Amino acid sequence: MTSRWTLLGALRMHARVWASAPAAHAQPPIVLVHGLGVSSRYMIPTGERLAATHRVFAPDLPGIGRSDAPRRPYSIAENARALGDWMHECGLVNPVLVGNSYGCQVIAELLIQRPACAAALVLSSPTIENTRRSAIGESRRLLTDAPFERLALVPVVVGDYLRAGPRTILSTLRDAIADRIEDKLPRIAQPTLLVRGARDTIVSQEWIAYLAGMMPRAAIATLEGAAHAVNFSASEAFVAAILHFTRNELM
Repeated sequence: MTSRWTLLGALRMHARVWASAPAAHAQPPIVLVHGLGVSSRYMIPTGERLAATHRVFAPDLPGIGRSDAPRRPYSIAENARALGDWMHECGLVNPVLVGNSYGCQVIAELLIQRPACAAALVLSSPTIENTRRSAIGESRRLLTDAPFERLALVPVVVGDYLRAGPRTILSTLRDAIADRIEDKLPRIAQPTLLVRGARDTIVSQEWIAYLAGMMPRAAIATLEGAAHAVNFSASEAFVAAILHFTRNELM
């Protein structure tokens, strides 16, 4: 794994990059998009496993992790634009976009802005449910999810939240709650895998089925024993689902 900084205007975006396996260059690149406030650090378990077969990129969105912070926190639309610009600058053509939680909202918005920018999508634990648009409720569900995650996730999340700061976290949460991913997904033509941990207290199975039912090309994978952050706490099963999906849809 190496670090890469890409200049976007006055801001530098940081990304973790895995590109060690020669065979990986024959496969579509994979871009991992993190959730609300937490950086690409919690994507490392998934990135390491995918690197055996693919080139993998895990950027930190502006203001998160090691990327520069803008003057004010970015909206979902601005984060999507930054992600698309970063992909262009890195020369990533038709990647598989893999998001977790808020990262799914950024990916959905990116596909509205640039409909042909990806070959396929993997949306794990996509937020926010249309009947759960409450900051207090989301915070409570996050706390109830914590016991089902790997203990090692706690210092990662706490450290990243402290680095981002309360202004960014609260602004991003308000924007996420107002965003309606369900209005965007029906307009996305790419094959999409919707993934949920069976023990996820933030995203329900009914919500996943609802989203899949409105998309033209969607499949569902439920990971037994996993919670919300499947990319960190259930990376082996998560990567197996990703590879099975990409083999069937892209090869």
